[in-house]
Amino acid sequence: MAVEETWDPASRAKRIHVPTYDEVLEKIGSRYPRGKGKKPYEREIARLQTVYNIIIAKTNFIRDLLNILDTLHPFFWRLIEIEFNRKDIHTAIRCIAKSRKLAGEFWEKYRFLLMAAENRRELERISAEARGRMLSQLKKCRKHLALLRSLVIFLSDLPAIDPNLPTVIVAGPPSSGKSTFVRSVSRAKPKVASYPFTTREIHVGHSFIGDVKVQVIDTPGILDRPIEEMNPIERKAAAALTEIGGVVLFLLDPSDDAYMELPRQVGLARSVRKIASNKPLLVAVNKADIAPKENLKEASSACQALVEEGVAEKCHPRLSAVDPESAKRVLEEAFKLFKSKGASQV
Repeated sequence: MAVEETWDPASRAKRIHVPTYDEVLEKIGSRYPRGKGKKPYEREIARLQTVYNIIIAKTNFIRDLLNILDTLHPFFWRLIEIEFNRKDIHTAIRCIAKSRKLAGEFWEKYRFLLMAAENRRELERISAEARGRMLSQLKKCRKHLALLRSLVIFLSDLPAIDPNLPTVIVAGPPSSGKSTFVRSVSRAKPKVASYPFTTREIHVGHSFIGDVKVQVIDTPGILDRPIEEMNPIERKAAAALTEIGGVVLFLLDPSDDAYMELPRQVGLARSVRKIASNKPLLVAVNKADIAPKENLKEASSACQALVEEGVAEKCHPRLSAVDPESAKRVLEEAFKLFKSKGASQV
């Protein structure tokens, strides 16, 4: 039976707490039995059991985290690997698993040694040795606990994506109006500003076309260069274009203050076609409300040429992303393309 892939890691990661090594020590200190009214061997066994129980309880998170990581869709792994080294993650998990295993072995071994101790001095020596070995192994994982703590926080901030919804991935150069478009057609509120690379993360919005819910994904701006030369922000956009199914809406910016000249934007559209090779591409000329007529005409011709080249399936020559009605018309066009081309869902 196939394992269902996780498309909403954040909702599960938010229920996970990864403690620091110092938090584990603090918990042990607050629960440490004082041993009043107990026989010496009972007191030392209780102390050892407390250390064992807390180590196991505080590292139980590893099972839930492993379950998330083992079922993550490749899109999320692509995002994780921009910020973390996958080998380091597995090394950290192995360290915690080893600590749990040895804590169990030490508990089984030393509690019998405690019961067989011949005097109080031997009891205290065996007990101290057992507790020290348990904590020593966990202490070796101090930096690994910190890494996994950061990973869980990162997972908690990832967007939820619905694999059953028609999806439109909005792409294009920096400052081309992608976030403005997503804000106009959905309730998502990605940051909009006049400077490039305002969008640094993947944002997801939703809109209805008739009674059909459509997922709209805002991606960071990208430049025309190979994936291996992209910066971390651009690689997040490339991950969405590569791993998420649906239709790609590519925005051209014909305004005078465009981040890159039109020929470079056209080249970028060709690059996006290669990155998202299995998805239909709709190119729209944005900023029709502010771009000079000559620029709009040139961009419209370039847009249509992309269709004639076979780079794009359709061209929408005039879009004003700040106008919800204009943006909605383009979204409807993208949805029609999704249906007509039988685009794969995410």
